[in-house]
Amino acid sequence: MIDLFRSENVVVRAVPVEDVSRWVVTFDNYGIGHGFDRPAFGESFLRHAGVSAVHVMGSREEWYQYREMAEVMAAVRRITAGAERVMTYGSSMGGYAAIRFADAAGAHAALAISPQYSIDPAKVPFETRWRQEAHGIRWLPEIDGPIKCGCTPIIVFDPTGDDRRHVEMIAAETAIERIDLPHSGHPSATYLSELELLGPLVLQTLSGALNVAGFRADARRRKPQCPAYLSRLAELQPPRRADLALALARRANNLAPANPIALAAVASLLGRLGEHEQALAYHDVLSNVTERAPNYLVLRAQALVDAGRPDEARVLAREIVATSPDTANLWAWLGHIEWQCGAHGAAIKALEHAVGLFPSHADYQLQLDHYRASLPLDTEALPKGGLARVVRTAKLWLRRGAAASQADVDSPG
Repeated sequence: MIDLFRSENVVVRAVPVEDVSRWVVTFDNYGIGHGFDRPAFGESFLRHAGVSAVHVMGSREEWYQYREMAEVMAAVRRITAGAERVMTYGSSMGGYAAIRFADAAGAHAALAISPQYSIDPAKVPFETRWRQEAHGIRWLPEIDGPIKCGCTPIIVFDPTGDDRRHVEMIAAETAIERIDLPHSGHPSATYLSELELLGPLVLQTLSGALNVAGFRADARRRKPQCPAYLSRLAELQPPRRADLALALARRANNLAPANPIALAAVASLLGRLGEHEQALAYHDVLSNVTERAPNYLVLRAQALVDAGRPDEARVLAREIVATSPDTANLWAWLGHIEWQCGAHGAAIKALEHAVGLFPSHADYQLQLDHYRASLPLDTEALPKGGLARVVRTAKLWLRRGAAASQADVDSPG
């Protein structure tokens, strides 16, 4: 393991094996972890597969918008120079980079799973999954401009969601090979892994032997045995097909009893049917299986709210926010729960945190104004001038034409 380049933002780490005629250049996905004292994307798999790798590791989720990326890719080129095959590889944010930096890496192939064209709000206003990050990134035209890619990227994606729109924008600027897998979710790597097709996809793309049509057909043939696919299909069923939805989720859970996606699907659907105690029992299992992973604890906290137990949800929500204190939508969600518990001051403080972290998100400010305007007036408890401020806030709320009912808060995701 050799660090070829290091800055505050990026590390380039080479993990060569005996065969250095082939190299895979990987890019981190969103949420893989901050800093550089961690495994890189695909590191373990590639080492065990006997494939030399260069891992481009970002310190944060900023879609590689770093001025030093030209130096980074020069370091990549130096170690892969003369190789028979070089492939860039990434998922989601890493898929974005695998396409954007393929030429700079001297790649003969690129494999991008569920990539974005960009998340710059000016370019993709439909994209809302990473709004806070997108508004905080300084987008560099030399990286996020029109795509120029000498090879033909292989793109695997779910065409039933927003990933399709990203792929269409990529295809408008460069030739691609599509492997569209309906209801495979984001990222589609989980689906492929459950079908035991992710490894073959990587190695066949690297060698140049991938038969795209045959691979697509094989993936679709296997999908009835994929818990991730069945779970997603279950959650997409309309209310009138509630029995079918639950049956699909239970089938996914039976195929893989410890699979978090399947457990979450069963719990979610039981909650929708009003079977709250059964739902919470599944959430108990889910918490144990995932070792209290925050993204699944969010679902448990919301299930407690739905079960009429907001005080318990509040304790859990506070724990979740403490694990990710820079995430605005978690603070807004916590504020929603605090308000339901009658903790009005705590709700306002939580929304103030959300607004401070993401000032341009108008919904957070509207929610905060609504809370302030809805406070019971205790004129004796108000500081001097306090009543006037409350009245002014209420008038502001009314001028904005907000409904009397509580505004929706983004669910954490």
